[in-house]
This record gives sequence, C-alpha cells and structure tokens, in this order.
Amino acid sequence: MSGTWPQAGFFACELDAWLAASCGVRSPQSLARGLAREQWAALARTLRRAAAHSALYARRLRGCNLSPPGPEELAALPFTTADDLHPWENILCVPLGEVERMVTLRTSGTTGHPKRLAFTAKDLARTRDFFAVGMARLVQPGQRLAVLLPGAQRPHSVADLLRQALEPGGVEVLSPPPECLKAGQEACLAESLLRADPHCLVALPAQLARLPDFLPEGLPRLAGILSSGEPLPPETAAKIRACWKCELLDHYGLTETGYGCAVECPAHNGRHLRALDVLVEIVDTVHGRVLPWGEEGEVVVTTLNREAMPLIRYRTGDVASLLPGPCACGSPLPRLGPVAGRIVRDGPQGRSRIVAYAKGGA
Repeated sequence: MSGTWPQAGFFACELDAWLAASCGVRSPQSLARGLAREQWAALARTLRRAAAHSALYARRLRGCNLSPPGPEELAALPFTTADDLHPWENILCVPLGEVERMVTLRTSGTTGHPKRLAFTAKDLARTRDFFAVGMARLVQPGQRLAVLLPGAQRPHSVADLLRQALEPGGVEVLSPPPECLKAGQEACLAESLLRADPHCLVALPAQLARLPDFLPEGLPRLAGILSSGEPLPPETAAKIRACWKCELLDHYGLTETGYGCAVECPAHNGRHLRALDVLVEIVDTVHGRVLPWGEEGEVVVTTLNREAMPLIRYRTGDVASLLPGPCACGSPLPRLGPVAGRIVRDGPQGRSRIVAYAKGGA
C-alpha cells in the first residue's frame, strides 16, 4: 500500500489506520462505512476478474449476479472446496510468467490431491503490508524479532515476508538454525533464543507450550509474542502470560488467504479481520446456510484483490464464529472468534464430522 496513513492515535489500532487509508477516510466514525463500500466494490472486481480469466469460475459463475454484489448475492454463489484447487491452473487468473511463488499443501479434501496456490509479486506485497501493520504493536524500529516458524530459509516464506516487511523500517528479523526448530529440540531452540536476545517472537503454539520449561525466566528483552500457524489453546496463552509476563497476541491465517487473515489486539476480544483482502462468512457445516454473527460454523473466505488465484466462498474446514458488536478496543472491524475445531469430510458423499482441537498446544 502506498500513501500516508491517517494518524494512528485517532484510531483504535494500527490496523484501523491502515485500512482507513485504503478507504480514503480520515476519522474512526467513517471507517465502518468506508470499509463496507470498499469491500463490496473489491468483491465485484474479484467476481468479474475470476469469471473472465479463470476456467473454473467462468463455468461456476455463469448466470450469477456479479454486480452490484451484496450479502444475498454472495450467499447465492457456489462454494469452492480444497478439491477444486486441483488442477490449480483452472483457477489461475494470470499468465504463468507472472507467478512469483507456488506453495504445495497436503489437502483435506476427498480426492487426496495436494493443494497448489500461486502468488504474484503484488499478492506477496499486500501480505507484506499486512505483516508490517500487524506487527507494529509488538516490535519497534531498532528491536529484534525472532521468527520460529519452519521453512525460514525459503524465499517468500512467512519468515522471509516478515523480513521484507520489517527490516526496511529498522527491525532486525532473525531465524534460529533449522535444526533447532525440529520437534524435540526445544533445548537447542532455547539456547539459540538466549543468544539472539529478541524483543519479540513469532512462534507456533506447540513451541510456546514447551519453551517455558526450558526458559522459566523468559528472555531478558522479550516484550511481545505473536502466535501463528495453529489455533492457540487458552491454556498455552495463560501459561505464557503467567511465566513470561509479556504481551501475547494470536493470529489466524491460511496459505489460501495469502498467509495473513486476522490478528488479535491487546483487548484479547477476537481477531480483527484484514477486511479489504478477505471477506468471511460463517455457514452451517451440513447445509451451507449462512449463519448469524455469534453462531459457530464453518469459516468460508472470499479473497479480495488477489491477482493469481482469487478464491470465492472457499470452505476452509475451520470452525469458528464472527463476534457480534465492536471490540473492547473500540475498533469497528469484524472479528473472528476462537477456532474451535476442524471439519473432516469422509467418503465420496462428503459426510462431515467436527474434530475439536487438542488442548494445551501439544
């Protein structure tokens, strides 16, 4: 994103100020209205682009009302599932030469085919912008961030995108040696962190559940942690806050959403959505009916402003709710509640069951 943000102090958080700049609004009172206007305009552009350039969506969206879209028109569109990502070329909306990064993931769909997601340079740039904003509350220029996520050495990995996003602003981004990130190597990881002496961590909940056993006093300069990659169990969050006495925020993101999707604020009242890049619905896990805010169901995402592979009403398999009312911090952004479990669909008929996430971060 280019341009100057409105002064962050006028808004509830940095994310609000960043989104306000995109909407062209200058006050918190105008933010909700500006977001709604820009979100539906972005959805209309996404639908038209997908129908024109994607082989899959050209078929799926034929005859659908694409503009002007609203909640009812969106709810009438067909879902996209993990199985639809094979072959991935059917969704691709750009020439192959414009693909900057490909990611392959094991699928939870019925076909067993892996998911492949493509990103253009612009797609990656939007994620870098979100990372810079999301981390602004936890780490400042002149400080060090240690990213404990696997694959840190790969170009355009989450660690690399964090590095690209934060180092121009004066944050040093470090990654432990790959051997320290393997399961059972918490002692090695703890020693590496003591040497690095970071001010902030980005870590998996499973790492956070075990590290206090090796670092009972915490780290000398540590002031903030972002938990990412898996749902953060409340027991793990309580353990970290009690042992290390630092700020701990939770992040929800998928490769399908360009990694970033929703991030918690210090009010700990849900995860604020990256509203101009992701539109979220919650649907009944059996019939696919859109549920009211506050009711728990399957998280369905529509990506906005994605160039390479826009996803329309993509069924994530995660179970959560959209929280009603404003956040305690004062932000009007929509918020995603805790992820309670994952839907597993068995057999050719797609019979589904919900598997609760394990407690304790193990």
